[in-house]
Amino acid sequence: MISKDIVNILRGRKHVIILPHILPDGDTLGSSLALANALRDIGNDTLIILDDDIPSNLKFLIDNDNNNIMSTKSFLNLDMKPDLIVTIDTSDVDRLGDRYKLLGLCEEILNIDHHITNRNYGKYNYVDAEASSCGEIIYEITKCLDIELSKDISTYLYVALSTDTGSFKYSNTSPKTLRIAANLLEAGIDTNYIITELYQNRPINKIKLLSDALNNLERFYDGRLSLMYISLQVFESNNLSPGDADGIIEYARDIEGVEVAVLLKELSPNEIKVGFRSKYDIDVSAIAEEFNGGGHKKASGCTIFDTIENAKKLIVEKFKNIF
Repeated sequence: MISKDIVNILRGRKHVIILPHILPDGDTLGSSLALANALRDIGNDTLIILDDDIPSNLKFLIDNDNNNIMSTKSFLNLDMKPDLIVTIDTSDVDRLGDRYKLLGLCEEILNIDHHITNRNYGKYNYVDAEASSCGEIIYEITKCLDIELSKDISTYLYVALSTDTGSFKYSNTSPKTLRIAANLLEAGIDTNYIITELYQNRPINKIKLLSDALNNLERFYDGRLSLMYISLQVFESNNLSPGDADGIIEYARDIEGVEVAVLLKELSPNEIKVGFRSKYDIDVSAIAEEFNGGGHKKASGCTIFDTIENAKKLIVEKFKNIF
């Protein structure tokens, strides 16, 4: 169960802003939307502040105008002072990008996360490293708030669970995860629509992105480490954001003999976002932490401020004592 203190904190605030992490994925966005809708149901004035582009496969979540997602600039023009700031799926304030400055607007910061490497930077911290996703945590919060589990909230939470568990095939999928998913199904969500939008409706330029990444694939240490990258030029030429590369790393991980896969995404010159995936028992969060990143044992990430070529060399060197 969620701590009664956490639920009381949420009930006792009227002006709340929610901050998903940068380069939003299905868990941070779905969880943020679900919590925002739940808090509005109990009478809170709640906004989601997000400056990054939303990946194309998640845009179906914001087709209506009721989600109140806005940019930092638009929010500051409101001259609204929040009495609570909630960060979602954000292990470190660096994962907020420039929006970390918003934390100075309010001392009341609630940090909700499921990463074991979370820095516990909030005044209140609810970090459950056993949860498959933040979606699991937000589901428990909605139950404790005693609100109706609407079709919209259930859809947002199902997206959070599905994307962070690899459609329930990753090792972080627990019996509890599947029980929650079953409850969401019983709430009347359209799983065929959700799965189609998430995984089966890719624009052709996203396929070209995959093609480019596969062309760049390299293997090291007798094939136990696979690595590929996507340059900024490729993102720009295909009119895509780095968030649109979600899932591509799985192609490198799924190769026979590979134990760890790495995907490098060039966000800007000398700024490389790195994702790690482990197939067996290698703890890639420990590697990510060496680059001031973090995450989970089998899925983690970091940012390296260097060229792609230098970032590749640094990463390959880090695995010298592992393979």
